Amino acid sequence: MSLTIRARLALWYAAVLGLALAGSGLASYYGYSRARLAQLDEQLVRADALAAGAMNTELGEGLPLAEAAHDALEDLELPGRGLALFAPDGTHLFGPWQGLPEVDGGGVSDTGPAIATVESAGVRVRLWRARHRHGNTAYLVGAAESLASFDAERAGLRRALLGGGLAALVLATAGGLWIARRALRPLARMAMDARGITEHTPGARLQAPATRDELGVLGDAFNELLGRLEGALAQQRRFMADASHELRTPVSVARTAIEVGLARSGRPEAEYRDSLRVVEGKIQGLSRLVEDMFTLARADAGPLPLEPAPLYLDELVDGCAADARLVAAPKGVEVRTSAPADVETIGDERRLRQMLANLLDNAVRHTPNGGSVHVELSVRPGAFEIAVSDGGPGVPAPERERIFERFVRLDASRRAADGAGLGLPIARTIAEAHGGSLVLARSDPSGSTFLARLPIPSHNP
Repeated sequence: MSLTIRARLALWYAAVLGLALAGSGLASYYGYSRARLAQLDEQLVRADALAAGAMNTELGEGLPLAEAAHDALEDLELPGRGLALFAPDGTHLFGPWQGLPEVDGGGVSDTGPAIATVESAGVRVRLWRARHRHGNTAYLVGAAESLASFDAERAGLRRALLGGGLAALVLATAGGLWIARRALRPLARMAMDARGITEHTPGARLQAPATRDELGVLGDAFNELLGRLEGALAQQRRFMADASHELRTPVSVARTAIEVGLARSGRPEAEYRDSLRVVEGKIQGLSRLVEDMFTLARADAGPLPLEPAPLYLDELVDGCAADARLVAAPKGVEVRTSAPADVETIGDERRLRQMLANLLDNAVRHTPNGGSVHVELSVRPGAFEIAVSDGGPGVPAPERERIFERFVRLDASRRAADGAGLGLPIARTIAEAHGGSLVLARSDPSGSTFLARLPIPSHNP
């Protein structure tokens, strides 16, 4: 079963807190145990020092070992603690030692005592043994204390730590769930808003929180995505509307020509030919329009497929200019070129020829009768530049980027003469497919200059 983000956050928070509590609890438990045991050992050391001091006093008075042991401990009272004197062989001389482990000299030297935790009659005992010497007389001091109260304290501490840790863990888990729910509430609200957004609700946006945390950034990024999608959808609708309009006019003209030709029988052959010429012209226009739309559709689907091969840009410029002169001749427009010789590169010649032909067609159409169009090829650092200048009226500043959109024509009265408005978008698409760019570099009342930049291949022949 998949857990919600809120549950996962709460569980992770509880797990981390549980590890922290366990670590701190163990450290506290063992730290207390060591400190408490060191305190007990210190008390046993003091008892040993008392017994040894009294024993040395009695031995200094010349008393025998057993009598000195009796006199040394007779007046000492240490409630709850065993303290006795022993002969070097472990014989009990004097002192309360009932029920406690036997004491011998094994493992005890004159300079080092022995201390251990042993079990006696089912009770754990802390046992201290130390060898002492007064002159030539040696004896042992044994001190012991039951660890029952110490074990009881540790058990209580364990219960307190375990109970407190579990209570803190439960409270932390509940608090984590509440905090996660509160923190993720904007995300749930944005999800609900997203479910209500359809293609019929343009302009709808998510209620992104005003904070600059991760959820606020996510909401703003999603709203920006919605804006881009809305723009793309609007562009698609506009494209479909413009394409329908462009297709409807030539189809309507061709159909009218056919209907007129078939309206009555027995018409002269010349009239049928005229009607067929009209239909042929419109079909040619439709074919060019469909081909242009197909080119843009392929570019939208991914990188425009190219067939790169070595070519000479100067020959390409001269060839396109020669074709443009045929179109410009009826208007008396002069098409001039300037290009260095033998400018070799690698590219798709058919696509580059289409790009330059579109730019020249645009320049000739907007240049008044008797004007001139200039095509200049130059080699710059890292790029070839093709500049196409016309003598047209120029493009208003607000429209200088919009003219590269599809089906855009600035002069609505010249729709038939200006084509479908796809020439510049296709030219830019081809330039970008080659890794270059196409921009309107200059535009004023004296004319405009379109500049295409094509990168010089790294292995240029």
